[in-house]
Amino acid sequence: MRSEAGSSNREVGYACRKSHQIMVDKRGVSKIKKTYDDARRILEQGYSVTVFPEGARSFTGHMGSFKKGAFALADELQLPVVPLTINGSFDILPRMNDWHFINWHPLCLTIHQPIYPVGQGPENINATMRQAYDSVMAGLVPEHQGFVENPDQ
Repeated sequence: MRSEAGSSNREVGYACRKSHQIMVDKRGVSKIKKTYDDARRILEQGYSVTVFPEGARSFTGHMGSFKKGAFALADELQLPVVPLTINGSFDILPRMNDWHFINWHPLCLTIHQPIYPVGQGPENINATMRQAYDSVMAGLVPEHQGFVENPDQ
């Protein structure tokens, strides 16, 4: 007998594969490198890639720290980064340790100004990451602003 949550996860996985999403496989350096290489190929073909740089959803609704991978790739290819703030997703589907229903709640997407590379290398990566983080944080609703440690991130 299948659980509803298990069935739902398989359906989401199927939808992700059919829409050509790149899922990050964190089971080792070679798996992470493959994810990075897949994203590079897509970007080199002129397509955009949406990245969730926190690496995992928050249990609190507060934004966690950003990982460097996507910013390093943007730096390598000298591409702009366009920060996005999504408000309401935590209210629609909070991350919990158990299965629960989706709640109706408005969702708001803010598209911030692009951040263009001003150089190349670690300084550019760190500056872009900091600017993107600040842009996204400033766009969050007040109750989700501020950093809260997310040990599962």
